[in-house]
Amino acid sequence: MEQCWRDNRLNPIHEGTNGIQALDLLGRKIWQDQSHGLQLLMQEMQVDLEAATTDRCQQWALSLSETLQQAVKVTQSLGKSLMSEDPDRVLANASCYLHLFGHIIVSWMWLRQANAAAKALGSANSDEERNFYQGKLQAAQYFFHWELPTVAQDLVLLRNQDDTCMNMKSEWF
Repeated sequence: MEQCWRDNRLNPIHEGTNGIQALDLLGRKIWQDQSHGLQLLMQEMQVDLEAATTDRCQQWALSLSETLQQAVKVTQSLGKSLMSEDPDRVLANASCYLHLFGHIIVSWMWLRQANAAAKALGSANSDEERNFYQGKLQAAQYFFHWELPTVAQDLVLLRNQDDTCMNMKSEWF
């Protein structure tokens, strides 16, 4: 019981940090050093996008590449708005931006694993090894089919700089 009480005291801290991390990413980190970090990330991702050799992996690489291109476009648009318009309106959807890039990064990690699994599958020596690599490929498929598509809504909200949450008034509760 004592451990539950101690652990529960941490919950408000954990719940608040997601929003803080989102604001920091969109409001500050992404723009540091003329977005050099984002450019390096994209170069690293490009290596794995080009390494996709099987039909399945190439399909996933294309999906990730298209999502990444849309994310870059929306990032450029948000950057212009942050400098010239009301930054609060842009930052109101920072959690969507964090969700978008979180899913892009996890997709990239699944693509890397899928590329390795597809390559190793051909030289697997046992059913256990083949099952392991097939499981990796199936888990990657799940993420690309079920999770990555969920960022489409984030892209729409970010592209439109939706102000629904920002315009809510405390008196309306």
